[in-house]
Amino acid sequence: MRTRRQGRRHARSLALVAAGLLGATRQAASQTAASRDGVVLRLHPRVGDTLRTRLEQLTEITVTRPGTASRPMATSVTVLARTIVQASRQASTTVLTVVDSAEVHTSDVRGGAMAAQAERSLRGQRLILQLAEDGTVEIARDARGVAVSREVSEAMASMPAVFPRRTVAVGERWQREMPLVSSNPLGGPSAGAHVRAEFRLDSLGRRGELAYVSMHGEIVPDDDRPGAELSGHMSGEMQVDRRRGWMTDSRFSLVVMSLVVPPGASAAAPMRFLTKVTQRLRTMDKW
Repeated sequence: MRTRRQGRRHARSLALVAAGLLGATRQAASQTAASRDGVVLRLHPRVGDTLRTRLEQLTEITVTRPGTASRPMATSVTVLARTIVQASRQASTTVLTVVDSAEVHTSDVRGGAMAAQAERSLRGQRLILQLAEDGTVEIARDARGVAVSREVSEAMASMPAVFPRRTVAVGERWQREMPLVSSNPLGGPSAGAHVRAEFRLDSLGRRGELAYVSMHGEIVPDDDRPGAELSGHMSGEMQVDRRRGWMTDSRFSLVVMSLVVPPGASAAAPMRFLTKVTQRLRTMDKW
């Protein structure tokens, strides 16, 4: 009897090992096929889907002026929103984004009123967005049908324009230019610059349903402004659910250095700004 039980246990162990090898083989086959045939990364969720997103952003700003102590300030923003897919066409998707809750906190003792105003402005926001396959916001309007600014629409879109406009293989790179993420929780005007980013499809998971993408970029001024210098860099990673047609997790960090020199007739000293932004955006079935 003992020999039979041992035999059965041995057979089960062999079966588990075989199943593991089969899964690894299928995963490797999926990676090999993707490397050979290319992968399509695009925004294309299903009509009726509700995508719940959680945005967490921390902005740290340090101002330095010769002869004075530096003044660091931190602002944190947490936004819970729902994105409801209303229409899905071959090249675009129309969604309704609703902000269910927002929290804004700042270490600036003089910024309490502004933080409270930002919370009130964010809560209950309803935007209708038409998004291209690569995540670009093509049309944005509020619940009344009034067009909204590009900065606000991109802050509410929960889907930056990061997808390539062609198929890519595992290990392949592509370039995109994106607006500079604003430190304003309402998505206000940026610092007159954009991000020149390079993305890389690092790997696939779950039989090709998940795509893991990394990115690196540099901050490029939009124009030459007298008395101002600006530079910086960005890095991050994201996870794309190809079956759902949506980016489900992203993390990035941004560092911007800027120098503002007063006009020639002014006796004021130059001011240096160091801005660090860290952000995580997740799509979840439940909050």
